[in-house]
Order: sequence, then structure tokens, then C-alpha cells
Amino acid sequence: MEKQHLTYFKIENFKRFDSFEMSNLGQFNLIVGDNNVGKTSVLEGLCFDEDIEISAANFLALFGYRSSIKFGGLPTVDAIKKSDFWSFFFRDVIKPICIKVLGQGEKEFTLALKSAAHLDSIEKEFAENDLALHTIRTYLKQINYGPEQNETFKMTGAYLENIEYKVRLPDLVPANLSCDNHLPGLFYEFFNPNKLLRKEFEEGLRKFIPDLEEVRIHRFSDGQDTLSVILTTSDSIYPLYQFGDGTVKVARILIHLAITKNYRLMVDEIGSGIHFTRLTSYWKTIIQLCDKYQVQLFATTHSLECQQAFIEALEAPDMVQYQKDARNISLIENKEGEVKAATYDFEQFEYALTIGFNTRGGKR
Repeated sequence: MEKQHLTYFKIENFKRFDSFEMSNLGQFNLIVGDNNVGKTSVLEGLCFDEDIEISAANFLALFGYRSSIKFGGLPTVDAIKKSDFWSFFFRDVIKPICIKVLGQGEKEFTLALKSAAHLDSIEKEFAENDLALHTIRTYLKQINYGPEQNETFKMTGAYLENIEYKVRLPDLVPANLSCDNHLPGLFYEFFNPNKLLRKEFEEGLRKFIPDLEEVRIHRFSDGQDTLSVILTTSDSIYPLYQFGDGTVKVARILIHLAITKNYRLMVDEIGSGIHFTRLTSYWKTIIQLCDKYQVQLFATTHSLECQQAFIEALEAPDMVQYQKDARNISLIENKEGEVKAATYDFEQFEYALTIGFNTRGGKR
């Protein structure tokens, strides 16, 4: 693991969680649990960033995606003002969302987001004068552990009206997202000018499209730029979506892995759309690329087959070096409705599956 990777994550007052924490995190984290236990919410919480403007843009983009039926895409400023943006993320809009993490480099980072309902009188006046009805206030505290135990504190504010929409979603691959216009844009920006990245992407995709010769952007009769492939067995060019949702998801993950180098990537329902016979090789490809690009992976699943394939991939002779950084994190809801995380390292997880112990979370 690299020093920028998280070893501990805690979030308070976020979506369904009063308080939720995960510890003993590795580089490859598979999060499992029952439906509606909060797996996706955990991934959304992990979209925070130490840069307040990136955090604000990420949460705004997530809200726009999840509200796409209502707003028809990313929300406008007026739509935000009329919407229920704050209650979408805040469990209690009177309290701040607090995020605390520890990194491999022994660095503590605490982030607090305040809703409009939590602004003090001075902040409200400032916001109203700035014509910003909804404000994100951030308190950034970084504690550097060293010989002198230095402590620094910085406060900054960001207003949604001043946040530029990202061309792409945050580094979260949703469970079901089609081959939309984000993929051609990302391919143009990061892969078109980089031959090595393009070849690595094609090699990864070739495991799902064996006859793939080349990936290109092509404009079909509908006038839309589309991520497309050329096959060795044909003179035609085919849109990627023709090969199924699972292949599109693989392509999206491969693209995001390359562009989130030295950071983290969240993937919701990582095994969905992938045939069970390909799950093990699929996991091997993802883990190897995470290692190559030093990406910390947080992925969810509710599938036992996906969990078993995760273990089988790591048991392969050329994969054993990754076992020490693999984790299975089970989300368990107790009788009070609180969600707790139980973390298993590779050996514990492997043994649990061998004896048939339930590692998929649930209610207790």
C-alpha cells in the first residue's frame, strides 16, 4: 500500500448512517452486505477529497446522477435551490457531515460539511449577500505526526454556484450505467494521446472481446461519439454497447483505473453483468492494474460467486503477493438499525469461505 491509501474511514450524519466506520483497510477492499444496508452510501462517502472544491463537485455530480430522472441530467443552480439536495446527503440537516480518515503515512484528516440549515448568522448573511442559498462550509484539519507533533488548521468555504461541473462522474463506477457520452470524452482526454495506456486498455478488454483489434471513437448515424471496437475477424466497426452491459462496465472500470492513478476508485456491484466463468480472470486483471497504477479499490457485491472469485484470483501462483493487501468487509445491521463493519484479511476470509461461514453481512 502507498502512503496516500486509507487505513481507516469514519463518516457521521451521512445518508442512513448516524456513524459508520471501517478499519484495517487494504488496497483491495470488497464490501459485502444485504440489500439496503448502505453499501452504495459507503462508496459515495468515499468520494470526499481533501480539496473542498473537488469534494463539492463530487457530491454535486453524485446528486445530479442520482436525480437524473427529476432533472434530466446534472442539476442547474436553480434546480439545486428548489431541490432537496441537503437532505439527500445529510441524515440530519442541523448537524454537519463529518469524515475522518487515517492514511498509511500516519496522517489524520478530518472534514466537516455544513448544510444550509447549520450556518451561523454571519455565514447566513454572507451567503445571502452572495446569492448562494445553499452553502458547503468545510473545516479541514490535518495533523502531521512527527518529532515536533506539528498541528495545522485551515478553514475554507465553497459555494455550489462557483463549482464547475465535472465532465465525468466522481471516481465511482455505478452499478448500472450504460455506455454514455462520458466514456468517449474520457477516452479522448486520457487514452487518445497516450499509446501505452491505449494498448493496456485494449489488452484488458481483449479478455472479454477476444477478437478485439483496436478501440476507437466513432460517430454513427445518430451523430453521437461512441466508444467502438474493430475486430480482427471483420472489416466493420461496432459500438461497444453491442457486446453487453458487462463489457461496458469492464471498459469503464479499466478507464477509471488508469486515470485514478495513486488515488482510490469505488465500484458498485463490481461483479454485475460478468459471467461467472470469467469472474476469476476479471478479478486478476483488476487487482493487477490497481497495483500497477497504485489505486486503492473499494468495491461492493452481494454475490457469493463474486466473493469466491476474488479469493480464487488471489490464490493463483502469480497473485499471492497481493494477498496481504486484500480485505473482505461485511456490513452487518444490528437490531437497533446500526450498521457495523467487520473486516477480514485474506487468510480469515479464505478460511471463512472454506468452512461455509457467512461473510456476506446481513441483519443480526
